[in-house]
Amino acid sequence: MFIWGEIILKIWCLGNILLGDDAVGYRVAELLLEKNISGVVDCGTTPENHIALLRRHPPSTLLIVDAADMGISPGELRRLSIEELEAVATVSHNIPVSLLLSPFAGKFEIIVLGIQPAVTRLGAPLSEAVENAAHRVADLIERGEWYTVEKM
Repeated sequence: MFIWGEIILKIWCLGNILLGDDAVGYRVAELLLEKNISGVVDCGTTPENHIALLRRHPPSTLLIVDAADMGISPGELRRLSIEELEAVATVSHNIPVSLLLSPFAGKFEIIVLGIQPAVTRLGAPLSEAVENAAHRVADLIERGEWYTVEKM
């Protein structure tokens, strides 16, 4: 877990590496690991595989990073609730994240950082705008400033 002051942070990065900008979660995970940030989990498209670790070692905050089609400019960021993520996620997860995390409601804070994709085509690389956003998100997390992202 990443400890920032009194916050024990677990970071889940979601997304499909085969679908262009939907891979932004994977890219953020890479960048955070390069910065030696602990508590980073590349969940891919199966966050349900990581629930047991949340039960055994609950954080004070779970931060989720995912592509989200919010109808804003590519690469823009917004802070979302898990319910809002379900409405705007670019790829459906096997089990809805809100349902998956409902047993943890009230046990720790859950924050989603959504990144607006430009391209989610099979085999497409990350767009420049989303690559830049991945770097911004990694820097915000490193500095403990994820709270500064505008709410949707």
